[in-house]
Formats: sequence, structure tokens, C-alpha cells
Amino acid sequence: MELVSTKTEKLSSGVIEVRNLSQIESAMLEMLWVPDERLKPKIVSEIVSYFETKFLNPKNKIKFFVASQNKRTTGFVSCQIDDEYKSYGMKCPTFAWLRAQNLETCKALMSECERFVRENKKKKLRGPINYPKFIGGIGFQTEGFEAPMMSGLAFGKPESKILEYLQELGYKKDSKYSCLDIFLKKWAKGKDLDENIAVRFLPLDEIRDLKEQIMGLASQSLYAVLADAPGGRARFEEMMDGYTQASKVLKLVSEEFPQDYADDPGFRETWESCDFKKIVPMAVFGFDRNTNELVGVIMCQPNLFQLWNGETLTHLNVDTAMIKKEYAGRGIFSALSNIGMFLSSHAYGFNYYEGTTVWANNDRAIKTIFPHGIPTRTHYVVQKRLLRKH
Repeated sequence: MELVSTKTEKLSSGVIEVRNLSQIESAMLEMLWVPDERLKPKIVSEIVSYFETKFLNPKNKIKFFVASQNKRTTGFVSCQIDDEYKSYGMKCPTFAWLRAQNLETCKALMSECERFVRENKKKKLRGPINYPKFIGGIGFQTEGFEAPMMSGLAFGKPESKILEYLQELGYKKDSKYSCLDIFLKKWAKGKDLDENIAVRFLPLDEIRDLKEQIMGLASQSLYAVLADAPGGRARFEEMMDGYTQASKVLKLVSEEFPQDYADDPGFRETWESCDFKKIVPMAVFGFDRNTNELVGVIMCQPNLFQLWNGETLTHLNVDTAMIKKEYAGRGIFSALSNIGMFLSSHAYGFNYYEGTTVWANNDRAIKTIFPHGIPTRTHYVVQKRLLRKH
């Protein structure tokens, strides 16, 4: 592992700023709790690789702070100002991977984050937004600790008091996110596909070719609606990397067309229009037949934690769903859900779909998704407005 910098700056209250990758790795291996211990080395390695990439570019505004006492790590946190992260459509500094043994340590770590934010003339701090998101997810988990570990979802100890500490320090619960097991039944509204919409599964290279259209769809479908934007172009590359990793192990288990859709020509067309041995079954796309414009997409993420444990890949994180505004209400989302779950799962053996990070204030998403799922876990993102210190 390359040592980007040997810089270690002593701060107050036993906290140091660290840019040495080995020190970051050591602190995380010592104190980061992972529900499945088998995954800990790989998870820490991915997190450290993320910081390595960030530290190599001096333009990146990012800090990593470690607290210790008697040569033992008592906590750590990172803080960054990333132009690709938006909260309610606005750029906002974030903190991540906060771990602290007690309130005093938490206060010392967050004080350094707040100092960094003020130095950059920002007035708000939000988190946790745990980069890289395909590992860390967002928010503090408060419910559903018995659910299987899922890449892209934040994890933590059930008995953790970090959220309580932050509330004592003036941070407010700002956004509640729910996850749901949605592999229940077909969506009735999406049983008959709109004749003007073509639904397709695509090979990885064709998905990459759609990058600009996907980003355009995201800019109008997500940033204006959700509290925590999905992460821009870097997030897109994370998703493509997940597809690449999964494609190396996925195997086609059935080439039979599901008879439940035998009478629907739109669904049969989707099945027959692609080579199931070449497509990415985890993403499904809707196009306007008249303009060939991308008007809807559901992009699931494979549960990389299963893959890294050498298990058969059967879990999907339903990560991103976007419908072009002018096409809302035409059953496209329901049709994409039906085709994505029941055709690709039938072909590749997926048996667990979890709709993730559904924002409590997104009424449309709540009304659309909740009737089709069973709640599995809950996360909270907190926020604090920072007053200028005199």
C-alpha cells in the first residue's frame, strides 16, 4: 500500500489529523465493528483505497481524524467537501465513518470536523455519508440489525450511542430512510406494458454508452427530490464496477420465459430482444419507442458482500429508480419493477430484493413502494447548522 503522506498533525483533546494510509488502516482495523468479521479486512481495504485516491489530488478537501488515549484508538471520523454531494439540491459538507467510545471523544472529533467546515466558509455539516457509498451507505442504522449485510447500506452496532452523542452536541435528525424487502408480488399497475415504451436489458458497454442520458435523468429525477443525492459521476462508476465484479460470477440458471407473462407481448419482447448471456440483469431500462429517449431506469446493485465471502450472488440492492417527469403515472416504474425482478431473477437465481434508503418525506416513493414491501431497517442522517465562532 502506498503511503500518500506521512503527515500527522496533533490537534486538541487527543485528536490527530492523519494522512498516512497505514495509520488509517490500523485505526479502522482496531475499532471498526463489522457484523460479519470475514468481511472486515476487505471493507477496510476498500475504504483506505478511497482515501488514497482522494489524498493524491491536493484539490480534494478531505480530512481524517483519529482520537486515541494511552496508545489505543478511541475513535475516528472523516470529513469532506465534495461538489458531487448535494443535500436538498445544495452542496453540503459531510462527515463519515464516525466511531467514538464516549461522548467526550465524539465531541473532540466533531469539533475538528466543524473547524474544517468553518475554515472553508460553509455553514452546515451533514452525515454520516460513508464513502465509498457502495460499502458504507448513508445514515445511522437504528432498526433491522438482524437483516443480512447489504453493500451500499450503512451498518453499525445495535448498542451504539453515537447518534445520542451527536444529538447532545446539537445535531438534529434531518432525514429518515427506510429499507424494504420488496420481493413479494407483481405490481398490478405494471402488468400491461405501455405500448409506446420499450423495456430493455443491456450489456455493460451499452449501459456505459448511456452515461450522459442516465446522468441527465438523475439530475431531474433525484437532485430536485431527494435529501441526499446519489453521488454524481463517481457514483455511476461505482455502480459500473459492481456490475463488472458480478458479471464474473453470475450464471444463467434458466432460459425459460416465465409463463405468468406469456400473454403480454411487451414483456415477451423484452425477453426475446436481448441475449441473456451478455446483458446486465441488475439494471432495466425504459425507452420511448418514438424518440428512443431513455425515460426510466431501475439500477440495482449486487450485494458485493456475498461475492466477497465467496457465496452465490442472490441479493440485490434496489439502489436507484428514476422516471422522466413527463412519463410519471403511466405505470413505467411498476413495469420496470416487474420485468427487473421477475424476469432477471428467474433467469439468474436472485431471490432477495431490498428497496433501500427510501426517504420518509418522499411521498410519491412511500405511496408507490411501501404497499409492495416489508420494512427491514431504518437509518437516520443528521445535520447541524454551524454558527461562526468569534
